[in-house]
Amino acid sequence: MRFFRISLLPLALLAVAACHDDGVSVNNRPPLGGVRFVNAVADGGPVDIRMVDQVEWSASSVADNSVCCGLPFRGGTTHWATEAKARHIRVFPADSNIAVVTQILHDTTITIEANKNITLMLVGSRAAGGKVSFVTIDDNPGTVASNQIATRLVNAGQAPAASGYITATATTPLPAAATFATVAPRAAANYVLRPTGNFAIQASPAGDNTTVWASAAAPAGAPADGLIGATAGALGGGSAFSAYLFPRSVAGSAAPQSAAFQAPALVYFVDLIPAPPR
Repeated sequence: MRFFRISLLPLALLAVAACHDDGVSVNNRPPLGGVRFVNAVADGGPVDIRMVDQVEWSASSVADNSVCCGLPFRGGTTHWATEAKARHIRVFPADSNIAVVTQILHDTTITIEANKNITLMLVGSRAAGGKVSFVTIDDNPGTVASNQIATRLVNAGQAPAASGYITATATTPLPAAATFATVAPRAAANYVLRPTGNFAIQASPAGDNTTVWASAAAPAGAPADGLIGATAGALGGGSAFSAYLFPRSVAGSAAPQSAAFQAPALVYFVDLIPAPPR
């Protein structure tokens, strides 16, 4: 971020002039909702997602952890403050070739509600004859006490249904009963509240506690420390997060083909940041 030195005199003169100018207008903040984008298309490369009806108060696929060039498969953004109303959204391929990036993969209008966080999860196929679209996931866990966290499993695959287990570690044998019994494809389980403390989530085919598709320790986060607020995670009281179960990438497609993408995987996204200390 660059800071520029500005003379205080012109600002003072402007302030005085504004006090005597009845025509000065103030841009009020519109009603806002939070919108996060997640790319769950297993056979395509990165995408560029834009709200094309206006520039201000518009979510996009720019992620705080992206290095370059679009939102990749299994990638997600933060919740962008977005004007709550019917919003025109388009999805484009991310590429350096103008002939590619001007193609429209999906064109839709979605109504954003005020004071509500959602995820727009891009699903479908980019193979010949395929189509992509959004699935809306509600990211509002309700009240989470300062000594609790809320978590859930989201099944980002097309099929089949999944079960999720909260265990002490990512390799702990699965118990008989699942924490998230049956999570349909492209759907989210209900949030579960639990005391703060480290844990993992393991995912399996629904009703099968012997086959583990994917497992991952929850992000640790950190508890509040004096004037320093808690960080979202297993130790961060008052936080909420989702474990997204992504399928493996489609072999030979434009999606990543490294070893990490040749099997299903769990990726965590923060849904609720702990309230700052008062």
